[in-house]
Amino acid sequence: MRSDTIRPYDSDRDHAACLRILEEIGWGLGDAKDNGPLFERYTSDCDVLVAELEGEAESWAICRKAWMRYLDVDLPVGFITGVGTSRIARGRGLALAATAHSIAQSASSGATVARLGIFDQGFYDKLGFGTLAYVRLSTIDPRNLSVPKLNRSPIRLSAQDASELHDCRMRRMRWHGACSLVGAGATECEMLWEKTQFGLGFRGDDGNLTHCMVLKPKGENGPYSLEWLAYESPEQFIELLSVLKSLGDQVHGVTMREPAHVQLQDMLEAPFRTYLTRKGSTFAVNPRSNAYEQARILDLEKCVEAVRLPGETVRFNLVLEDRVAHWLPEDADWRGLGGS
Repeated sequence: MRSDTIRPYDSDRDHAACLRILEEIGWGLGDAKDNGPLFERYTSDCDVLVAELEGEAESWAICRKAWMRYLDVDLPVGFITGVGTSRIARGRGLALAATAHSIAQSASSGATVARLGIFDQGFYDKLGFGTLAYVRLSTIDPRNLSVPKLNRSPIRLSAQDASELHDCRMRRMRWHGACSLVGAGATECEMLWEKTQFGLGFRGDDGNLTHCMVLKPKGENGPYSLEWLAYESPEQFIELLSVLKSLGDQVHGVTMREPAHVQLQDMLEAPFRTYLTRKGSTFAVNPRSNAYEQARILDLEKCVEAVRLPGETVRFNLVLEDRVAHWLPEDADWRGLGGS
């Protein structure tokens, strides 16, 4: 892969080509008239690289700065939020090359780790990525939540509240492995991408949004999808579950990820009975675990510095071969972690 085929995104030159790629890969951001403004929000505060074929942008990689919690320390991350390749450029290595250049750019800018979502296992392994923890998904009957009855009404939230929603996400209670994307454009685009999405939440006495969640409805009875939630305390988490419970008179199912440090089964009434009676139906519980994200180290020394393990100091010689080097030019500032 020639390095001169990879270059920064130029809005005037590449905008139409990048929108065409979005449509060809089925990632249309809504109505055709909205795609242009939405793409600008999607790429706002991001580093965007395009890969050329015959002088035209036919692949792109979008990287957003982020912070990842490691134990109680925040590490700077280059988060690849999107990689796309047109129909005529498949199998040429453009996507891998653009992604490799993007993470090299992140490494040169001080990122310690690179992280991304995967469409399937194996593709990004070629760049040295490894799979992160499983995410557990379940469809619950919100009426079965063992939480107090809601004693106040939540407020409605929409894409117009994206800045507040994003600030709330940045302040949320975070555990080991949690990742926060920098720039409100990330949240605004998520809210606009699926126009049916809606948010519900609560403000504190000072008027600031303290805890909230975003859901995607489906028909009259669901199952709804809980896209994400943010809270600063366990009490706020319980109140958000009480909101879900309040929807249960009409919504028969909500599909959600099991939050960190929570075993959702403990918070449900008669979980096995619900599983058996709904088996095979539209609202089947069907708990499943999959790993949807991968990560790789960009700065080995900083990552090792963050590790805290019991016992005596261990010293050893490490020899690494980094697959990402294959996709980067010889004179690149960063060519992976290969070496002794």
